[in-house]
Amino acid sequence: MTGENVKKISIGTPETVPAGKYAKETLTTLKLWDQLQPKMVLAKDVRQVLIYVETGNVDAGLVYRTDAATSSNVKIVAAAPAGSSAPIVYPMAVIKSTKHQQEAEAFAAFLTSDDAVKVFEKYGFKVIK
Repeated sequence: MTGENVKKISIGTPETVPAGKYAKETLTTLKLWDQLQPKMVLAKDVRQVLIYVETGNVDAGLVYRTDAATSSNVKIVAAAPAGSSAPIVYPMAVIKSTKHQQEAEAFAAFLTSDDAVKVFEKYGFKVIK
């Protein structure tokens, strides 16, 4: 990414896009942020980053592996090293004041079921139990 052949790199806007926040954190940890910032094309979300890469509007983009895996038009060339950013966690909770307590609890139970775990893992997610 630091070579002259990579002129534009896209990430989500770090202040508003979680994937952009993780990308900036990773590049900062790797001491590449200052060097690469002039090449940055900021996007409104991770899907827009992926589209920029797919269409050739940028030479590279930093997205979640699970998003990159949805496209047959991109190639994963590198992964962020373990520990280069905070862990990416998708928490789930039932709101105490919900008017749909039973439905919310049933959905939460489903998300932790073996069937749901298989689906998450199929699409590249690691499930923490």
